[in-house]
Amino acid sequence: MSSNFSAPTYARLREQIRSDVVSGIWKLGQHMTLAELCAHYGVSANPVREALHQLQGEGVVEMRLNRGAVVRQVDAAFVKNVYDVRGAIEGMLAAEAARRATKDDIVRITGFVEAYEQAVATGDIDRIVQANRALHRAITRIADNPLALEIFDGRSSLIDALRRTLGNRPGRLEEIIVEHREILDAIASGDAERAFKSAQQHTAHARDHMLDNIKEAAGTTA
Repeated sequence: MSSNFSAPTYARLREQIRSDVVSGIWKLGQHMTLAELCAHYGVSANPVREALHQLQGEGVVEMRLNRGAVVRQVDAAFVKNVYDVRGAIEGMLAAEAARRATKDDIVRITGFVEAYEQAVATGDIDRIVQANRALHRAITRIADNPLALEIFDGRSSLIDALRRTLGNRPGRLEEIIVEHREILDAIASGDAERAFKSAQQHTAHARDHMLDNIKEAAGTTA
């Protein structure tokens, strides 16, 4: 990377750090020093600080004066709060997508649904997480609500990082496939009410699954 950073480059660095949190390069609760970040990304301190300030605004990290930042730790309360709010927004986005979606949009969403199913078949958790995020972003784009994506991009990264760490109970991925197909069918049929309910139920199931996994993990480490 060049050390001559413009605003778009700051944004690219922010995106890369966020992506690396999801992939586990930077773990939940980990302290990242400025020196570590500069060495890892091959940049000077100033662009790193700017990227960290942006990520702090998203709720991904907490800055430490002249000492980098700490990736936010995620607990059950955080997961519940994010998913409760996300459920309302995801339902709204799915309903709006059902009202707006063109035939080409349906073809694109179907492609993302199938990509998720192919990812599940591989068993690659990183690929599964990325495919799931790509599908939900596609629905957001059809609903034409970039603000919703901004609100959840950072916090969703933390949820994805935790999901990668905890994994999924047997059968959950197959349930998600069915839920995705239900949302797709509702959007394709133009049924906004059904799309809203399907997306809300999908989010609620994801929340409950994550909370169960957190409890189980706490029990095994107690």
